[in-house]
Amino acid sequence: MHLRSCGMRCAVVKVGGHVLFNGLELDVEYAKSLCEELRKALELYDGLAVVVGGGELARKYVSWGRALGLNESALDAVGIRVAAINAALLWSLFHGTSPPEVPSSVSEVVAAMPVWRVVFVGGFQPAQSTTTVAALVAEALRAEKLVLATDVDGIYEDDPKRNPKARKLEIVTVSELERMFSGGVRAGEYKLLDPLTLAIIKRSRIETRVVLGKPPSIITRALRGEAVGTLISP
Repeated sequence: MHLRSCGMRCAVVKVGGHVLFNGLELDVEYAKSLCEELRKALELYDGLAVVVGGGELARKYVSWGRALGLNESALDAVGIRVAAINAALLWSLFHGTSPPEVPSSVSEVVAAMPVWRVVFVGGFQPAQSTTTVAALVAEALRAEKLVLATDVDGIYEDDPKRNPKARKLEIVTVSELERMFSGGVRAGEYKLLDPLTLAIIKRSRIETRVVLGKPPSIITRALRGEAVGTLISP
């Protein structure tokens, strides 16, 4: 049964690991502020699913594993474990208690939502980015909004870190993004939006925004429906 049919209004937030960490160091003050903003968001929604990326630490483990000769599936599994640790850390910070087993599937997230209201999750399975996880969870919850918090303030026509003249897109269609983000990826090298994520957004028609994750108040603004970042149109 979908939570919407039970009267729960839900939203999903994806927090990139590069937002949560400064290199290999956790941004402690950011983590605290993020949890404060999530509490504010509970005034708007009955439930929130927060998907956490692995960050630089996961990429480090993946690079170490690759140097050891591990295959891509094993490397993905290592990255998933790191993201789950990040999710467990935020779960404990937010709820003030030791977390249960971090959900590792859509069904586990759905089951945990009525109990906890705010559920933190990392990755699910190899060859699947945490952004894809966020889209899958949003679809399963029939979430009203999906907010993807990154280290840039939206989607640009070119990489703004390399091209300072790149134009920010206020709104962009999935078809346009499919052309921009096409191509395969290896473990630990997922792009902002991979083809599977875009396919899920397209079929579920979930309202999706890509926003700057810092300060975390921008996430709350997006959850309120403000026109921040870039809106993805199915």
